[in-house]
Amino acid sequence: MAVVTSDFLAGVRTNFRALYEREFQAAQGLQGWTRLVLEQPSDGELNTYNWFGTVPLMQNVTHGTVELAGLLPDNFSLTNQEYQAAIEVERAAFERDRLGLITPRVQQLGGEAARHPGQLIMQHVLNNDNAFDGSSFFADTRTIGNSANIDNQLTGTGTTVAQIQTDLGAAVAQMRVFEDDQGRPMNLRGNTIMIPPELEQLMFQALNRVSGDNVNAPVIPVTDDGIWAASGYNVMVNPYLTDPNNWYLFHVGMGAMKPFIFQVEKRPVLESDTNPNDRNTILARTFVYSVYGRYATGMTDPRLGVLTTNT
Repeated sequence: MAVVTSDFLAGVRTNFRALYEREFQAAQGLQGWTRLVLEQPSDGELNTYNWFGTVPLMQNVTHGTVELAGLLPDNFSLTNQEYQAAIEVERAAFERDRLGLITPRVQQLGGEAARHPGQLIMQHVLNNDNAFDGSSFFADTRTIGNSANIDNQLTGTGTTVAQIQTDLGAAVAQMRVFEDDQGRPMNLRGNTIMIPPELEQLMFQALNRVSGDNVNAPVIPVTDDGIWAASGYNVMVNPYLTDPNNWYLFHVGMGAMKPFIFQVEKRPVLESDTNPNDRNTILARTFVYSVYGRYATGMTDPRLGVLTTNT
């Protein structure tokens, strides 16, 4: 039987932190949502972003000077939230050398810490949360700067394979003509499709069908991060979507051209309350291990996404 001392618990804590870190890093590498986000560091309670949008037009200054233009008036702020998950371990489990029963739960904490921001990202889509301009990300009417109307909420023709193909073409064309803050066509190419689970097989067939009912690869491929590719598109299933008929097209590009933002003030770390001589610990005969982090997520530029709705 192990003697539960401060030194014993310190050694366990060190081992648990290494185990947690390995699991967190491994799980983070399998999170498909990370492909869609712009990750930004944060050094305080909130970050304010006023650089979303595009730069001024190139001007002919051969016989003159450039006209200066400022940033857009939109100040998009994200306030970091505190997130924590904790497990309680009985002192007797250590005394009985039952570490093997505890380590899987510590590993699960690492997986949960890597998974949770993705849940927030996917729920932003479900809730149609605000873009950087303060309006719902998907809307029929809005302008940004000197742009023409930006309608990124389309009505689809249905959810058969042929109808999905037709609507995908319409969504691609719609995104192509969205204008930047200066009124220039951005010519963005949608390359990532987000779907509810009910549409996965139909979307796979739509992207692989050549003619008639012929499908090149009838079995949906299994991938490490859950995103599969077909016909140049990446397809991500969002299990939080509640309407089985609606789907989304996003442009995921370089740099800041990402439809979501992940702001990190404190990366989730493993913490513990394991003082064996603390009065409350002695009475409860339990120790606590938790993962704690501070971060925020949000949606960015509405021109990077198109929603297709079906009844």
